[in-house]
Amino acid sequence: MAAEHDQLTPEERRALFRGTLYRILGTPVVAVLGLANTAVIAHETGAAVFGLVSLIATITLLVPFVDFGIGATVLSASATLHQHEGDSSAADVIRRAYRVLFVVAAAVVSGALVVMAFDGWTVLVGMSSGPADRWAITLAACVFALTIPAGLGFRILIGIGRIPEATLVQMSCPAVALVITLVLYVTGVNEIWYAVSALGGLLGGQILGTVLALRLSGLGWSAFARTSAPTTGARLLAGSGWLFVVGVGLPIGLQSGRVLLAHLSTPTELSEYAVMAQIYGVVWSVLSTVGLAYWPVFVQRRSAPDETIRMWWRLTAVLVLCASIGASGIALLGPWAASVLSGGQIDVSALLALGFGVLMVAQTAHLPANVLLVGPGEARWQALWTVVMAALSLGLGFALAGSFGAVGVVCASVLGICLAQVLPDLLWVPSLVRRRSLAGP
Repeated sequence: MAAEHDQLTPEERRALFRGTLYRILGTPVVAVLGLANTAVIAHETGAAVFGLVSLIATITLLVPFVDFGIGATVLSASATLHQHEGDSSAADVIRRAYRVLFVVAAAVVSGALVVMAFDGWTVLVGMSSGPADRWAITLAACVFALTIPAGLGFRILIGIGRIPEATLVQMSCPAVALVITLVLYVTGVNEIWYAVSALGGLLGGQILGTVLALRLSGLGWSAFARTSAPTTGARLLAGSGWLFVVGVGLPIGLQSGRVLLAHLSTPTELSEYAVMAQIYGVVWSVLSTVGLAYWPVFVQRRSAPDETIRMWWRLTAVLVLCASIGASGIALLGPWAASVLSGGQIDVSALLALGFGVLMVAQTAHLPANVLLVGPGEARWQALWTVVMAALSLGLGFALAGSFGAVGVVCASVLGICLAQVLPDLLWVPSLVRRRSLAGP
């Protein structure tokens, strides 16, 4: 590299700047689209059904691990796609990933049809809005299944440094979702069918991302061909097992509050949590885009541990500062925004808004380490602490959900992240990265 390892190259700097700029400028547009979508749904469903619709629509947040950690492996492979001319190993990782995830998608569709046949959705989600649930939730589950392989396109775009394009793909999802919602509104369907709109919007954006990724990476249709080397699938996807554990633990610790509230609290508490999480997601999307963009940057600097550590410290400090500003806005404006968003039907307390603000800071403090520690050994360390975090968050959330509702499960997540992720990061990440020089390439 022409630049120092702990400094971004001109190309990386331009990509990060443009991606962040697009995200910041596009956030008001995305917010308006997403909040308008939520407002229509909240108005049509009411406080009682909105929580259930939101629970189904956000299934991707609850079970992102269905890609078995393969999406993270694809992102790392994409970062090295053009580093070694003539070496097809990175492309083979992507090919193998698509083949495996298409099988996973088929399995999810089959499972959804079985649940529908036995009318078992009420047992799984904890509540029901009526007989239309079995059909609407099944369709939502099938759309979700298609997003599993379709999501690799976004990962490839990030890996090859096309951050602006990846950002635009993310921004297209709420636009598609709003169109679907308006179609459902005009046709006057049962309230539960609105659960399909967010997942449909996600799939539409991901299809666009796949087309762009395969074209810009040069893979084209070859991404769906057989691997060119006799290497086994297990070796091609090395490290994805530990990243799968991370993918299981994160939603348990961060998103299981919805499930706990659905089973242990009231529909009103679930709706308050859901609408506040929607507002939270607008701010988090900007920070997560910046953090995720550093994944390929860290991958390409694996041979420079000291410089990587300095870059990690700087990124952590900057993101935490930005998160603190965003958290202040959430705490101050959250209740008002929730009231406007729901047409006055859902009242969010100042304490719940403050809890989401603190969650923002805690989650952001761990984000740089999350995208830095992706090698097999480092992913194993991260997976073990993620399991601890999930256990703490779930256990505390179970104890607090009944008495304290939405505020209780948010506080449980904050404590789990701080004790089992942020604190271990600060203590051990530098030593983990320095071990790279001892382990060799």
